[in-house]
Amino acid sequence: MKMNFTKYLTNESILILNGSNKFEALDELITAAAIQSKVDRDIIFRATWKREKMMTTGVGFGLALPHVRLNTIPDPVVIVGVTGKPIEDYESQDEEPVRVLVFIVAPDRNQQEYLQLLGSISRKLRQSEIIKQIVAKINEPSEILTLLKDQEASE
Repeated sequence: MKMNFTKYLTNESILILNGSNKFEALDELITAAAIQSKVDRDIIFRATWKREKMMTTGVGFGLALPHVRLNTIPDPVVIVGVTGKPIEDYESQDEEPVRVLVFIVAPDRNQQEYLQLLGSISRKLRQSEIIKQIVAKINEPSEILTLLKDQEASE
């Protein structure tokens, strides 16, 4: 069975980010993930920055996939952040600014499921056209959720 990341999305999973740089944007996502997962914010913060120091999670086409695995979380939490202003300092693989960040905090126990979750996001969102559609709906978070779920249904 293919994993679809949209099964973890709710209206609370879509955030319009105010941050103008990588640190600020990730900080907003970390806070939201801590609230939704009920995991201590500091644990998520440290894990996120440890991961970012290993290699950038800016995958290209305006998309970043910051992700961490923790043994203290029962189910994955996925937060989609959309920026009003492009994040120029993300150090994306294609050196383009980031507009959409999909943050994953997932359990440490199932490597295969985790990789499928990452693959699901990458397959659906690693296209500049879908990123443009998401950004165009920045003032309508519920429309972003609908767009993402429709994208899944069309697969």
